[in-house]
Amino acid sequence: MFAEVIVDIKSSNTDRVYTYRIPEGMDIKVGMRVSVPFNNRFIDGYVISITDKASYSVNKIKDIHRILDSYSIFDEKMIELAKWIKEYYKCYFSEALQTIMPVGIKQGEKKVKVVKTNIDEIPFQLSKRAPKQYEILQYLKNRSPIRLSELVKVLNIDYGVIRSLQNKGYIEIYEEEVLRFSVKDIERTKPLLLTEEQQRAVEEVKSSILTGTFDKYLLFGVTGSGKTEVYLQLIDEAIKIGKSAIVLVPEISLTPQTIERFVSRFGNRVAVIHSGLSPGERFDEWRKVKNGLVDVVVGVRNAVFAPFNNLGLIIIDEEHETTYKQSDLRPKYNAKEVAEKRCEIEKAVLVMASATPSLETYYKANKGEYKLIRLTKRINVSMPQIEVVNMSEELASGNTSIFSRKLFSYIKENLKRKEQTILFLNRRGYSSFVSCRDCGYVPKCPNCDISLTYHFEDKKLVCHYCGYEETMKDTCPKCGSKRIRYLGIGTERVENDIKKFFPNARVLRMDVDTTRKKGSHEKIFYDFRNGKADILIGTQMISKGFDIPNVTLVGVILADITLNLPDFRSSERTFQLLTQVAGRAGRGEKPGRVVIQTYEDDHYSIVTAKQQNYVKFYNEEIKYREIFIYPPFSHLMNIVISGEEEEEVKNTAANTYLTCQKLINKLQNKSYNKILGPAPAPISKINNRYRWQVILKSEDRNILTEIAEEIQKMKYPKDIRIAVDIDPLNIM
Repeated sequence: MFAEVIVDIKSSNTDRVYTYRIPEGMDIKVGMRVSVPFNNRFIDGYVISITDKASYSVNKIKDIHRILDSYSIFDEKMIELAKWIKEYYKCYFSEALQTIMPVGIKQGEKKVKVVKTNIDEIPFQLSKRAPKQYEILQYLKNRSPIRLSELVKVLNIDYGVIRSLQNKGYIEIYEEEVLRFSVKDIERTKPLLLTEEQQRAVEEVKSSILTGTFDKYLLFGVTGSGKTEVYLQLIDEAIKIGKSAIVLVPEISLTPQTIERFVSRFGNRVAVIHSGLSPGERFDEWRKVKNGLVDVVVGVRNAVFAPFNNLGLIIIDEEHETTYKQSDLRPKYNAKEVAEKRCEIEKAVLVMASATPSLETYYKANKGEYKLIRLTKRINVSMPQIEVVNMSEELASGNTSIFSRKLFSYIKENLKRKEQTILFLNRRGYSSFVSCRDCGYVPKCPNCDISLTYHFEDKKLVCHYCGYEETMKDTCPKCGSKRIRYLGIGTERVENDIKKFFPNARVLRMDVDTTRKKGSHEKIFYDFRNGKADILIGTQMISKGFDIPNVTLVGVILADITLNLPDFRSSERTFQLLTQVAGRAGRGEKPGRVVIQTYEDDHYSIVTAKQQNYVKFYNEEIKYREIFIYPPFSHLMNIVISGEEEEEVKNTAANTYLTCQKLINKLQNKSYNKILGPAPAPISKINNRYRWQVILKSEDRNILTEIAEEIQKMKYPKDIRIAVDIDPLNIM
């Protein structure tokens, strides 16, 4: 018998299947990790099929060296998914398999030594001959089994005494696996009574689950319309017929409340997979799924690969979020597309849900590619009252504060009424940059083409791209002036000003700087929900998923931050963020208010967010997309060329452009194709590497994948890196 193996080498020269002989008595299954001889060394590989025929001379075929795990990591369906990822995102087969493979597998299971007593009666003579042994047996009488390390610590004994008891057969020592993570036990809840709209949604999707039909749905429901209860009841229907479900959320900050909702309904049959867990903890959760111990997985992007063998349903919450796309590593996959393909392979149902769907998703739903289900009403509560304040007018009337008079008075009222407030600003730090009033000097990162952000608490200037930091100086390093001004605002500045104006207010902040420690998301969330703070200040982490009844006021400090980014999606992101964060207000019995501060109060994304009118926004935005042939009317490919020598990067970018032009001409495709660039990237230098980009637009995605394949095969100067991203969600 022979095994077809993908070797774990990231190179186009080795990106193919290799055949190895399975030695006599070696029990190898498809999907196992193995060690194989390759070029006079042993390397890891993945068995993707087993055959009794070899495609070339048997004498040349080497034996598999050894099996690395006692179980298969991939089943045949997951291998089929990996093949699709390789072709669709143009990566190596080994990269696709490694993406699916669980984090922490090389650390393995965590085992501890456990001691248990083997006798019912303790020999009395031990009390005189071996008092320490007698003491141990007495201790174990009511505490067996117990961890060996705990026994040694409590009784302050050495291992020689333990070995003596073991040799006499009085005790037994064995290894036991310890799970490194478990969800907290939460009081169980029962299904809620559904509204008419919710019931219709459940019935429609349920029919697809019961018949095992691959169907795709868009659940388009306003904030507070009860989408989560629909998820819970759909999962319950899947479990009843022996199926499992995956629920994807866009980021870790959403998981505490989401996990709580699912665990309260399904108990310990829920596993959690996200980057806030250690690699070992994630591996343990993966194995729970693999061993059939859970029915539901809740997690972020890579939870889409949870190894269920009876998958019935994948739910993607807040489907519009960009975090579902992996942009920093290969393969640059989108979890939404992977989920769709996995559901197709496994005859499962896909439900994507949002109050503000991405334009591409809503466009497909209008064309009938997804079945559209609407939830148009909030459950038992009304939509919040939304007011827009023009900050130019505030400034003209003498208000130089970062808070409009209206927002300031509402915060004051909320504190008096002991109601909670959320303040949203999608930028961390104290000031966007600092500047000398006399000479105009702005401190910049020495490694990146970006100004440094001032962090008040640490008194440091920090680069949010490479992590470089330096101590803030009292004088200008260029002219020596002490007239330093702080321009732009971040969440730290908002926190500082709130504490200055409302010294008795209890304030929490949730952003990247305050959530670095493990468990910090959960602590901030639960502290705020339990009323330990009056005001929560945060970035987009707080713009969704927070369902806290006592939050009656939401303030958007500056809505223009995302609006003015050099990206064709900036209007869409602004509308989504504003609508989502506004939806945090008034989710309980008390009515909610929202204040949006902006300098562009007549922009259609601001106007439609105030009206909470997605369809009106969509109809306006889709016109611009069609005129300029941007998605969903085309596909994009971003090619980023980077290196330490600027001239070399520039020349390589020019050569890349010419290659793309030749390939388009050669393919002679009649579809619309356009090349933008070559040009410096919007952030032209990161971590001492200059960055240029070439962007391609095409109505035919296959054109882009063919070009991507050729571009990645080309030979480049040693220092040059080429990053190719098809259908990027960010072209910065």
